[in-house]
Amino acid sequence: MNFREDQKPIMQYTGGTMAVPAVPGAGKTFVVANLAAKIIEEKRQKPGKVLVVTYMNSAVNNFKSRISSVLNDKGISATNSYEVMTIHSLAMKILRDRPDIVGINEEFGVIDEVKKIFYLNECINEWRRRGGGERVFRSFLSDYGAKKYDEKGSDWWKSFLSVVDILISELKLNDISPGKLKNIEKDLEEDSIIKAISYIYDIYTQKLKLEGYIDYNDLLILSYKALLRDEKLREKFQSRYSFVFEDECQDSNLVQCKMLALLADNNKNLVRVGDVNQSIMGTFTSSDPRFFSDFCSQSERKYVMNMAGRSSKEIIDLANYLVSYTREEHPEEKCRGALSYQKIALVSGMKDFKNPELSEYGIYAYTLSSWNKVKETTLKAILNFRIKHPDKTIGVLVPFNNHVSEISKELRRMNIECDELSTSSEKRIKVTNVLGYALGFLGEPDNIYKFKILIDTLLEENSDDKNLLMNFILKHKVENLVYWKLSSPIPESLLHSDLFKKFEEKTNIIRNMIECNQSSLDNLVLYISSILNLSVEDKAMAQAVASYAKFAIKDTPDLTLEEISDQLLDNKNSVFRHVADVIYDLQGYEPAPGRVTVATCHKSKGLEWDCVFLACLTDYNYPASLSGKFRSDYFYFKDSLRNPVAIGKAEIRRILGENIDGNPFIQAKVDVLNEKIRLLYVAITRAKEYLVVMTHHENEGNRKDKPSKYFNILKEFIEKNRLESDDKK
Repeated sequence: MNFREDQKPIMQYTGGTMAVPAVPGAGKTFVVANLAAKIIEEKRQKPGKVLVVTYMNSAVNNFKSRISSVLNDKGISATNSYEVMTIHSLAMKILRDRPDIVGINEEFGVIDEVKKIFYLNECINEWRRRGGGERVFRSFLSDYGAKKYDEKGSDWWKSFLSVVDILISELKLNDISPGKLKNIEKDLEEDSIIKAISYIYDIYTQKLKLEGYIDYNDLLILSYKALLRDEKLREKFQSRYSFVFEDECQDSNLVQCKMLALLADNNKNLVRVGDVNQSIMGTFTSSDPRFFSDFCSQSERKYVMNMAGRSSKEIIDLANYLVSYTREEHPEEKCRGALSYQKIALVSGMKDFKNPELSEYGIYAYTLSSWNKVKETTLKAILNFRIKHPDKTIGVLVPFNNHVSEISKELRRMNIECDELSTSSEKRIKVTNVLGYALGFLGEPDNIYKFKILIDTLLEENSDDKNLLMNFILKHKVENLVYWKLSSPIPESLLHSDLFKKFEEKTNIIRNMIECNQSSLDNLVLYISSILNLSVEDKAMAQAVASYAKFAIKDTPDLTLEEISDQLLDNKNSVFRHVADVIYDLQGYEPAPGRVTVATCHKSKGLEWDCVFLACLTDYNYPASLSGKFRSDYFYFKDSLRNPVAIGKAEIRRILGENIDGNPFIQAKVDVLNEKIRLLYVAITRAKEYLVVMTHHENEGNRKDKPSKYFNILKEFIEKNRLESDDKK
């Protein structure tokens, strides 16, 4: 096996603590898998095992197959010599061993995302009814918010749920229990966010205990406490894992870091691999890149993997320029540390491998007049690129879910196959849409328009006969269609089409739905899903919907089918976004030629494409100044509470006795700016050969937007290098 010069020192590792900062495309998975296999080949792990902890379930399978492949090539069968798992799987293994150590029943269950969000919603509603929540929430509102509350308040309460979720997680991960919070509540300010949610936190904790559940934060905390409290348990797992590897550790939280350090405490064989420049989760999770930075400065060895073979020299130069600009020239001095000074180098010293090389300068920058013009330009460019390069992969990266949906819809209209990677992609919302329309129809089974929409959803195709079929449906009553008592003849061209055969099949399914006699709403949902041809992931999503329906009826006994239908069809429903992320991310994703990937920049992490279209580099999406508008701001709250998550996190730090320098609201803006820079860096480094960077002006309604500062400086760099490239030719 040949290794690059920057990989060779890492492969010489035999023990101790080692930090491996790695640039995008450096081959982290490759090196970790080979190093783990080398340790096993040399039997250094004996009598224990090698443990690899990674971030996503999909990455678990990738690591397992990589390590297995390396060992098999060497003729080594050692499946019992290593384990690969997520941090939550590891925590579950520990806690199942001795749950009594931390005072929980051995029959405990880990609450799924549906139940968790539903429980939180119940607790918030109880706070509103009994705990003075309505009054407190109103006291947070600005003058504008107070005027609009009766009109917009229900939407604002939905958003508040995510604030509660994040801050309760932060309290738990910092070991601040409801009891501890009650003892200090009197010392908190009257408009304290933490004081406001303390009631919710308390009853949420009680509800979990009553039902025999813990949540994922509890799982981490309790497993760590169990290791601390029980010497035999600790020794068991310390001897079980003689080497501990952690991947993507820029996304670690404090408890995760402490747990892995404790497991490696006896032999100190701890290897952590990551890239602080790709830390893009901190503003909406408890992860923090400083934990990895601290480890890098404290570990016995530190080796930087700075070579990357993924991208062309031109794209690497652009990414490195963004690093230099940020660190040396960024207009906000507090943002100059957003990116580590860790420049990407071309691969050298490898006979059989080199970075992609093009005969042309493959980076372009365009300023367009509107978002619609961006879509139009992108679609035309995709068509041309596919003709010229049919064997290459294409990715379209945008800031938000609605952008993903809009571009994907246009691609499908043009009969271009595409994959959506977002929390509200067509694939992820398919089941909730089908069940939503089905329940809406069953609530009003004589409504021909609802029947038509349900049929349209079930058919899942666009053809020339589709409009003819829809017009045919509207000429009949639902009963006549379902039981084939048609009052007018079927058009000859429609009768013999494949579409009409599918229509007959779907109509039979709808008849079974109508005739279904289920005693409860959740059983009705499960029955409907059972007669549909669903994939494994879709079945899991349907199970989640059934669970949601069960809890919804418990909370609101007179809930109608129409009301539950509306909730399922609400693409902004945080419950189903959470669940979809958990279910559909399990399988992973690999871009393929012939299909266009449309993704949010967050979802693009870990992926790569030959050609990347990076859209919407506007000031609103990528702000470079603290004076700009921020999506994280709650515009209807008072100025001092505009970012309740940031204010709450700062309060927690004060509770822990930390000194808070400056205004936490300003610091929150700095954190957002820094994360946006890293997000842009991640997006640029997804491209292998071609990169098209686009911005636009926004002048619709109250939205006034302009090209981002970053677009302007990148465009200037691109144009300068294009001229130099042309001169060389």
